[in-house]
Amino acid sequence: MIKTATTVCGWVIAISRALEEYGVDSTPLFQQAGLDQEKLQDPNTRFEVTKTSRLFQLAAEASNDPLFGLNVGRMMRPTSWHALGFSIWAGNNIEEGLLRVEKYFKVFTNCAYARCTRYEDKIRLWGKTYPAYTPILGDQQYEAFLATVVLTCRHIYPGRFKPMGIGLPRKEPLEDMGAFERMFKCPIELNQETIWLDIDLQTALEPLPTANPELAQKNDQICAEYIARFDRSDIVNRVYYRLLEVLPEGEPDMESVARSLNLSTRTLQRKLKEQGSSYKQLVDDVRKELALLYIRQSHIPIAEISYRLGFSHVSNFSRAFKRWTQMAPAECRAQYETTANSTL
Repeated sequence: MIKTATTVCGWVIAISRALEEYGVDSTPLFQQAGLDQEKLQDPNTRFEVTKTSRLFQLAAEASNDPLFGLNVGRMMRPTSWHALGFSIWAGNNIEEGLLRVEKYFKVFTNCAYARCTRYEDKIRLWGKTYPAYTPILGDQQYEAFLATVVLTCRHIYPGRFKPMGIGLPRKEPLEDMGAFERMFKCPIELNQETIWLDIDLQTALEPLPTANPELAQKNDQICAEYIARFDRSDIVNRVYYRLLEVLPEGEPDMESVARSLNLSTRTLQRKLKEQGSSYKQLVDDVRKELALLYIRQSHIPIAEISYRLGFSHVSNFSRAFKRWTQMAPAECRAQYETTANSTL
């Protein structure tokens, strides 16, 4: 159970920027919401969701604009998501970026969660607020978030990006829904239990010109560390980040990882089990994720990848890689290079 839900500093900065566009002084609104405006100077600051939600409501009222949420979405930048923004921009395709939104959603906030699901012809990103916080959030906040995601896709996609459809919790349409249609450029379904965004699969898998696997991996690591710092109760992320640190030294044993987290081995096993995970599964997941990122970087020899992932022999790495992908590492790298060359 979440004790104190928080949200990333960039969200609050976007609200402040939107107020400037309306010519509204944000200082008294920050004071009413109980937020320290000076803390905006620290990009690692997190604010309580109850207070940021109050600020959003006050700001929307001060703007006297029912579309205030869409304008907040326009004010979000890659840095608004901390390292997650850079990780998304450096991803190989939109689906990979949205999977990062799912995995590192706590960078943005821990009052809700997101999931990215692939279907035969589309992928769907959807999000749901934990029940304790549902009454605190308003329609315009959900709309701001979806606007942020759509605009991000529009910036990085090498063409005219259009979703297949979106879903919003708003129960009744506004008198003029034209601004929503211009923003999202797709069918809009209201009165939904969750917010969601559908993207056709071909679009979601299109290689992105902003792709940089090495940069994406570095920012993934920053995301994991960032979450571990502010959410010490998330044992999965704590172990994940620790594995990122120690894998190049060889396969880490659970006892040493447990000691580094000030836990007994039995306690670590129990906590991971409670989260539906296990130490062995986490080691395998981290290795697979990093292997698929490294294999795209042709300047890193396969033997070096094996070393970075803590395998004692390249043959062991090759067997694991084939189990993950049904391909040998060299075969997978050649396939990526062929695909990349064909898109030039």
